[in-house]
Amino acid sequence: MMDEPAERLASGEPAAFIALYDATADRLRHYLVAMLGASADADDVLQETFLRLARDRRRLTEIDDPIAFAFAVARNEARRWLDSRRRRSATTAAARDLFVEADSDDPSAREAAEDAALALAALSISDREIVELKLFAGLTFREIAAIVGRPLGTVASRHQAALGRMRDVLSRRER
Repeated sequence: MMDEPAERLASGEPAAFIALYDATADRLRHYLVAMLGASADADDVLQETFLRLARDRRRLTEIDDPIAFAFAVARNEARRWLDSRRRRSATTAAARDLFVEADSDDPSAREAAEDAALALAALSISDREIVELKLFAGLTFREIAAIVGRPLGTVASRHQAALGRMRDVLSRRER
């Protein structure tokens, strides 16, 4: 494809990006359509993939295979897009499914349930799973680590970080 492609990409050489785009865009788009289920969404994520490659081009000197790296970036962008979409789709119905208080006659109880559901929806899927297993299922970190296949310390730290992000979401809603 290119001579020293990673070096040329890292330097920001337009021809190197054009060559990478020409070599990967169709395959990346097909991969993203399969992953996201819609052409328009795939086009958006494909664009974001190449923007990220251009913004983070200095990192490209550390890679051996620019095409494989482009697919890894596309995968990460698609996951980020899916996480964002899931968070946006959090509704009062989710609150009703999660919290008895969502059907309360008390408006402040209903609002608290909706806020908690939105805070949960703001988490990544993996962090939300850890929080739900800990808070709703009452499992220990050791049990959660076995379920999700992660080290005990990682599960505990992800749980704490997720609770912090939830607190941030809730504090922004209070303002």
